Amino acid sequence: MRAEPRLTVLGVRHHGPGSARAVRAELARLDPDIVLIEGPPEADALVSLAADPDMEPPVALLAHVPGDPTKAAFWPFATFSPEWQALQHAAATGVPARFCDLPAANSLAARPEEPAGLREDPIGALAEAAGYDDPERWWEDAVEHRGDTPFEVIAEAMAAVRDGHIPDEYEARREAHMRRTIRTAAKEGFTNIAVVCGAWHVPALTQPGTAVADDRVLKGLPKVKAELTWVPWTHGRLASWSGYGAGITSPGWYHHLFDNPVQPIERWLTRAARVLREEGLPVSSAHVIEAVRLAHSLAVLRGRPLAGLAEVTEAARAVLCEGDELPVELIQRQLVVGESLGHVPDATPMVPLQRHLRDEQRRLRLKPEALSRDHDLDLRKPLDLDRSKLLHRLRILGVPWGAPRESRGKGTFKEAWTLEWHPEYDITLIEAAALGITVPTAATTKIRELATRPSH
Repeated sequence: MRAEPRLTVLGVRHHGPGSARAVRAELARLDPDIVLIEGPPEADALVSLAADPDMEPPVALLAHVPGDPTKAAFWPFATFSPEWQALQHAAATGVPARFCDLPAANSLAARPEEPAGLREDPIGALAEAAGYDDPERWWEDAVEHRGDTPFEVIAEAMAAVRDGHIPDEYEARREAHMRRTIRTAAKEGFTNIAVVCGAWHVPALTQPGTAVADDRVLKGLPKVKAELTWVPWTHGRLASWSGYGAGITSPGWYHHLFDNPVQPIERWLTRAARVLREEGLPVSSAHVIEAVRLAHSLAVLRGRPLAGLAEVTEAARAVLCEGDELPVELIQRQLVVGESLGHVPDATPMVPLQRHLRDEQRRLRLKPEALSRDHDLDLRKPLDLDRSKLLHRLRILGVPWGAPRESRGKGTFKEAWTLEWHPEYDITLIEAAALGITVPTAATTKIRELATRPSH
C-alpha cells in the first residue's frame, strides 16, 4: 500500500521579500519532488522560460481572450516574489513546477470585480488584532523584518481569521482547483509536494475535504479560449490588483530588502545620499551616519524590530534633505518606487507584430523603458526619420509609446517626443496582430479601415 505523500503548504504574501527569502530557504530544506504555485495552469508550458538567462523580472504572465481586449489578466513576478523564487528553485534542482490556481480559461470567463474573491483584508484583520492601525507596518514587523517567515504561525493565524468564513463562488472554485491539482500530483506518484500560495488559502488546502465535493464545485464552469505568454512588467504596476490580489506601493524598497539582508538601512541611506549628490546636493558621509542613527532610534522608540520605510524616510527628510520635501520626492521616485521595466527572452511566444516591434526597437536603438524619456529627432537624419515613422504608426495602432511634445527648434524637420512604455501595450499589439505582421503593414491596414468606415 502506497504511503500518503508529504504535503507542505507555504503561505506567503505576494511580493514579500521576507516571504521570498523564507520560501527559498524552506524549499531547499524540504527538497520537494514537485512544486505547485498559485497561478494559471495553462502557463505550465511557459515555466521553463523563467530559467532563461535573458528573463529579467519584473515580468508577468499575460492571459487574454483573442478578439476581446476586455478579458485579460496579469500575474506579476518580481525578484522578491515568493512565487518567482519557487520557480527558480524548481529550475535549479530540476524538479517540476506547476501552477495550481483556477485555469485562466475559467477565471476570464467569470471574473469578478474583486480578483481574489475577498471582501476583507486578512492581513488587516491580523494587524488590527495586534494593535496596529497600518497593515503594511504590521506585516513588516511580524514577518519581513524577522529574517524568516514562521509558516506554521501564519497558517494558524489565517485559520483563526477564516473561522466562520464562507467563500463566495469564485473563491470556492479557485481553492477546489488547487486541491484537485494537489490530488493529481499525489496520484502521479509524487511523494513530497510543496505548495506556494497566498497565506489566505492555507487553511483551505491543509483541510482538503473530499474530491467529490470539489468536483461538484467545479462542475459546469464557464469557459473561454485563453492564450498565455510572458510580458515585461514594471515595478510601478506591482501596485495594481490583477491575477494576484496583492498590491505594493514601495517595490524599490522591497527589492532593496531582498537584495540586502545585511545592513539594509545603512545601504539604503547610502544609496539615497548618492541620488542626492548626483543632483548636486551637498550630502556627506557624516550626514549618512547621522541619518542611520536617527532611523534606528526612531525604530527603538516605536518598538519596531528594525527601522522600516517610514523611519528611513523620516531620517532622510530630517538629515539628508534638511526638511526639504523636493529631494524627499526624488528619493521616493528613484529608490522607493525604483521604476524599472523587465525583459523577456526571444524564445517567449509572441505574435509576429510584437516580434517585429521588438526587432525595430533594437534596430532604431529605442529601448522601451518604464520611466519617461525625452527624444529630440532631426528628420533629416535617416535614423531619426525611421524613429518618427515607427512612433507615428504605433499611435495609429493605439500604442502611444511616444507622446509628441512641442519642439524647441524652429525647423519643420524637428520633432520632440516623450517615450514611456506601459505593459498594457502588449495586449493592444496582440489585438492588432490581425491587421498585419509588421508595424507598417498593420498601420496601413488600420488607416484603410478608418478611411472606408462610413461617416455618421
